Amino acid sequence: MQKRGEQRRRLIIDAAIDLFGRQGYRGTGLAAIAQRAGITPSAVIHHFGSKEGLLRAVLDEHDARSAERLSQYVGKGVRGLIDALLDNAEHMRRHIHLATLHATLQAEHLAADPGNEVRDRFLQRSRQLRRAMANILRTAIRTGELANCPDPEAVAAEILAFQEGALILWRLDPGDIDLRALYQTHLGRLIIDARN
Repeated sequence: MQKRGEQRRRLIIDAAIDLFGRQGYRGTGLAAIAQRAGITPSAVIHHFGSKEGLLRAVLDEHDARSAERLSQYVGKGVRGLIDALLDNAEHMRRHIHLATLHATLQAEHLAADPGNEVRDRFLQRSRQLRRAMANILRTAIRTGELANCPDPEAVAAEILAFQEGALILWRLDPGDIDLRALYQTHLGRLIIDARN
């Protein structure tokens, strides 16, 4: 029975990822998620307590999938950072609704007050990513992998800002924007500047 409950939870989370990504969190009701998952709305409440509880589970799942996917690049210096970022671009292309979900949820909660759980979660994620990238860059400076990176924190912020902007540009015009090529061009320019 426990395995069946876990399978049902996964179906609900996958349905929520798809619908939140397509319609936004605010534009998606529990009834639509339940219908997509092939269950009743009361079953969604049973498993997650509320729409907010389901959103927390969706964000947890997104974070867990990202951490697992990117763990293979840890400890591989600047080359690992570039490969991780290119992998992320490819992952977004393959999982377009998950990418849209990220952008949509973040945008929907930008104006929320500090203390809002979703806003604070995105803020913490941003800070963690910037710190991790800055640490990689600092290590690369110490080892001589990079020669010209006077402000690793600023470069890390630039990389994250590029990622967020590239995602939106690509989602607006996916037929004209090659996301991976955009990443390669920007990261190549950034790293060439830092190596010289």
